[in-house]
Amino acid sequence: MNTTLNTDDIKALSENLCAETKSDTVQKISAYYNGNSLTPLGIKLAEDIFRILAHDVEIQVREILSESLKNSHNIPHDIVESLINDQDSVAVPFIKCYESFSKEDLLRILELPNINKQKAVAQRQNLSEDISQYIVERCQEEVVGALILNDSASIMDKTYNEIVNKYSNSENIKTCLVYRQELPIAVIEKIVNSLSEELKKRLIINHNLPNDLASDIVEQVKEKATLKISAEYSSDQQIEQLVHQLYSANRLTSTLVVRAICLGDLKFFEYALVYLSNTPITEVRKILFSNSMDFMVRNLLRKAYIPKSMFPAVFSALKVLQEIRFDIQQKDRDSFSHRVIERILSFGSASDEFKEEDVKYLVSKIS
Repeated sequence: MNTTLNTDDIKALSENLCAETKSDTVQKISAYYNGNSLTPLGIKLAEDIFRILAHDVEIQVREILSESLKNSHNIPHDIVESLINDQDSVAVPFIKCYESFSKEDLLRILELPNINKQKAVAQRQNLSEDISQYIVERCQEEVVGALILNDSASIMDKTYNEIVNKYSNSENIKTCLVYRQELPIAVIEKIVNSLSEELKKRLIINHNLPNDLASDIVEQVKEKATLKISAEYSSDQQIEQLVHQLYSANRLTSTLVVRAICLGDLKFFEYALVYLSNTPITEVRKILFSNSMDFMVRNLLRKAYIPKSMFPAVFSALKVLQEIRFDIQQKDRDSFSHRVIERILSFGSASDEFKEEDVKYLVSKIS
């Protein structure tokens, strides 16, 4: 192909040529526009051709122009504007790759009511911290997800905090965070207790977590799996056998026991106290729902070596059970757990005995 531009090229493009011929001309320009061989006149001719092609009626021609120019530098602003304001198939590849955008250019694109163009900005290489912050503050969840999955984008700690707070109930954003190559430990600690078992496993695989945090996550996964088994049992004998197996294997931990009662799994909790405190089941049940519940339950929990910091969770769960007065295992365990957490938070705010960080830690352990 002859790559020398001349006035005949401009004349030809002003006529009604087919899309294929125009596309060939675009490729001819892109072959050397960014090279050092063009004279000032050649650059002007090339840019005049770009202007003609940027307004061509054939979408195919404009798409090829976008592809050809996306790796160029310092293209005249009017040509850039034509490309970014075009249809998505033209604009998106150019927005993703063109390196000579200013900060103001990118902000202007993010203000366009077009989610695909916004995502193209979020997917750009080496995105700056302030653009990332702007995306989180102003754009929709889908765009924020694209930003998180862009491992080259710089994201400040305060931006991560805003993401976690703003999208605390979004499984999509949590998944994006887990699959991001690098994630601050502080962010991991904030989201880990709200992740599914599968995402927790992926978190350990994808991130070089400290040993204690990784072990804690693994233990949580095991405990939740255990309580799912317990929920499927109905007879005292089945549940006692499960508790006995856990006790014998030294897996009947305090967090597992407290998590059980906070999910409304009363039978598991009762038999756990039987084994941990060496107290008969009849006595355990009498203590848990006696009129002197507070004093007697505290003694029972101490005998079972349940940490004092977890007492509010136990009392909150027992109080909810008394209020509901039916088998919670037949209902929504998550709803029960949320009610317990609400009570724990109220307990913490009304008591000087527990610090705020202790309450937050406790809630995270049973979530």
